[in-house]
Amino acid sequence: MGKRRAWLWPGIAALGLALVAGWRGYATCERDDELEEQEESDMQRDNFWRARIAISGRGQVKTFVDAFDCTSDDSGQHGDCGPKLVRFKELAPPTMEARPGPGWRFDHWDSSIREQDGSTHGRPGRMPDGRVYINGFGFADTGQLETVTAVFVPVGDAQEGVQP
Repeated sequence: MGKRRAWLWPGIAALGLALVAGWRGYATCERDDELEEQEESDMQRDNFWRARIAISGRGQVKTFVDAFDCTSDDSGQHGDCGPKLVRFKELAPPTMEARPGPGWRFDHWDSSIREQDGSTHGRPGRMPDGRVYINGFGFADTGQLETVTAVFVPVGDAQEGVQP
């Protein structure tokens, strides 16, 4: 019987390890499911962005969703330029496009964020380097106001530009 027991213990140990590994795999799958559910829930939550559009030069800044449509021409800046608090879903952000006026080209974006206490700072992270701009302040209205400026320059201007 001693030999049978010696053979039996490795089998029991292997079975125990398999059960523990199976439980860990189950727990991992359960965590993955919870994370996926949280991600799906976050996509359905409202996101907020309080913004104002400014234009230097001549052109238009328009969002792909109904939020902003701001134009600057010889008569000044007009249209829906904000400030406005925009509420949006994760998969439908208020993405803006800079469209130059005749004889002008888009050069770059500028951004400044005004805090509730009146202090200002630049947008954290890299600025978009193309004609499309996107931002947001997360799942709560922070009270911050971002002024987004599209800078257009005359086509003949010798300045370095980002987009022709």
